Amino acid sequence: MTEQQPLLNNENVKIEINNYDSIAYTSLNDTSSAPIENNQENDDGCTPFQASFNTINLLAGIGIMTFPYCFNIGGIIPSIIFIILLGYLSKYTASLIGKCIKIDNSLNSYSMMGLKLFGKATCSLISLFFIFELFCSMMANLLLVKDTLHLLYPKITPLVCLLIAYGCSVSLTWIKKLVTLSWISLIGLLSTASLFIVLIYNGLATPMAPGSLLDIQHINLWPKSFLDFFYVLGMFEMGFAGHSVFPSIYLSLANKKKFNSVLNFSYGWITLLYVLFSVTGVLMYGNETLPQIIQNLHSTFNSKTQFIGTVVSWIIIIVPITKFALLMDPVAFSVTQFIESKCPRINTDSRSFFVSLRTFIATLVLIATIIIPKFHSILGVMGSAICTVTALIFPILCYIKVNKNANKTIHYLIIAFCLSISIFGTMGAFYSALL
Repeated sequence: MTEQQPLLNNENVKIEINNYDSIAYTSLNDTSSAPIENNQENDDGCTPFQASFNTINLLAGIGIMTFPYCFNIGGIIPSIIFIILLGYLSKYTASLIGKCIKIDNSLNSYSMMGLKLFGKATCSLISLFFIFELFCSMMANLLLVKDTLHLLYPKITPLVCLLIAYGCSVSLTWIKKLVTLSWISLIGLLSTASLFIVLIYNGLATPMAPGSLLDIQHINLWPKSFLDFFYVLGMFEMGFAGHSVFPSIYLSLANKKKFNSVLNFSYGWITLLYVLFSVTGVLMYGNETLPQIIQNLHSTFNSKTQFIGTVVSWIIIIVPITKFALLMDPVAFSVTQFIESKCPRINTDSRSFFVSLRTFIATLVLIATIIIPKFHSILGVMGSAICTVTALIFPILCYIKVNKNANKTIHYLIIAFCLSISIFGTMGAFYSALL
């Protein structure tokens, strides 16, 4: 892969409108006729560590700050059990995406999976469904950066803060190769880990409750009601969302055989971080834990820990900015495929097209954020209603369609479990919104 080539190589992608059952797979061992990009080592690709940086940064987004609140509402014991179970299910469905691409090299995006597996009639709907999820996630990231900048510099108007957030975020989308973006993702990864360290430091530096690990608060081991637990399901799911980016991460690997190792490391690390971060926050603030842990931290800073406010705020700014480009990649790729099919004369491989398209999409995100400045208030509903489908159900359906030897009974049981999570989580989110 050279600098002039697109991030994902689509030379061998041929869109078939026929029933997928009629597609004959070429043996992966027959290198004379089958594409070999997915099985061949590529020196220009990402190493497993670089891909892990991208994956962890993708998962460890803005949702982590709500997890202590979720543990307080949902109860520590069921929350820990559920978050571990959800982490395992998310890792498993992510691995199914890699298996689908390994079987059929042309399934290199969610939109392509929808087209080849479920037909042209539903492809547009499926593509819009996944793009909407990523689009809303980009909006939430911009809003978080804007709000935090305004917290640091209250004299700057929210609109100017939003424009600054837009400028910083859109510039990273111009990076063409995920192997380069992985080093920027490392900043987001270190920032997320630093947020946990800062939380512990503030807890040890504060001698009296609330906000102290030396004087821990009363904690709820169990939820007060089922609706309380259902309410936090959607927030937990958002902590493991982003599966539509995994085709890009898989294809960016120099050695595709390392994909499962990347997932094992990334999901193990992020699940452990979620549990430790959440338990620490609940022990510090107990029933006074607010929906955003940063709100609690700022309320308990003293002369010894005042500088932490600035540190935490900049950490919160860095993480969404570095994540914005990862969320942009599959959206831009799907739009590029659409343009190629409708306007083949446009040179979609040019640098000017690459930058212009991502700038245009980012500008649409900016406009939507200005129109709906409090859109993040419904992200709990999105977590249950949308993220469950995109991260858990859709990969399973794709794998069952591609692999005729898949154990359909087990996978259908998993789908039923995921649907119940989506239904109950959406009910809890709506119930909370009405209170």
